[in-house]
Amino acid sequence: MTEANENFRAWWLLSPTLLLYSLTFLLPVCLLVVMSFAKFENSVTSFGFYLDNYRKVFGDGITILIFWRTVKLSIYITVACVLLGFPVAMVMRRASPRGRLWLLFFIVSPLLTSIIVRNVAWVLILGRSGIINDTLREWGLIAAPLPLMYNTFGVVLAVVHVYLSFMVLPIYGALQAINPSTEEAAASLGASPLRVFWFVTLPQSLPGLAAGCTLVFILSMGVYLTPVIMGGNFVLTLPMLITDVVRNQYNWPAASAMSLMLLAAIGAMVLASTAVRRFGRQG
Repeated sequence: MTEANENFRAWWLLSPTLLLYSLTFLLPVCLLVVMSFAKFENSVTSFGFYLDNYRKVFGDGITILIFWRTVKLSIYITVACVLLGFPVAMVMRRASPRGRLWLLFFIVSPLLTSIIVRNVAWVLILGRSGIINDTLREWGLIAAPLPLMYNTFGVVLAVVHVYLSFMVLPIYGALQAINPSTEEAAASLGASPLRVFWFVTLPQSLPGLAAGCTLVFILSMGVYLTPVIMGGNFVLTLPMLITDVVRNQYNWPAASAMSLMLLAAIGAMVLASTAVRRFGRQG
């Protein structure tokens, strides 16, 4: 069999996946681009090449502010997942097979629960009459309930609870690929555990760290239900604004332009992650 026939056979085997990918991603993105240049006036959508939606998005001063708040919230969630997930991945790497299995179960278990159930549980824990506030008041430590919900803290905590697994697993995979002899060699030459981690372990785990940050950031940029429940009307994100524009105003062109803003931020994160992974492989 010639090389050309082998390449044709490989592409033929990939054709179902490519078709599915085109129908579920490329085609919707193309429709978003076309719709974003349409005009919505008097409840009528007119297709063409209009810049009205982009003028409104970048000129009203509100949409761009909500966009940056969404980016900031996603960064908070990603940083929190890194600070919590890296130590957990390090412990999993050194744990026994049984201990590793239990840790994996606790990390993945939030994904096995309904999103409504998870958020209702956090409401019962963080609410004004929740477990934490009631306990602290009974102990006499506080006089008034702590503001643990309907703010950025409550949203970040509830989202990190779910997305932590998307950070731990890539980092754990990268740590498992590190040859322990390199760390042992550095330690035998007099390097402290902190220096071994900083100059040996961390650089070699950068691909997994970058992959985890990319996954968490992308998921956080599109999260909708958790900010609605845990943030109420006090934490407004771009997905919430897009939903409102579509559901209440039926303004699909404006919603399409906002959606492309999300895609642009996600694309920038993917490019940054690719650069970090490339740097990690070179290191």
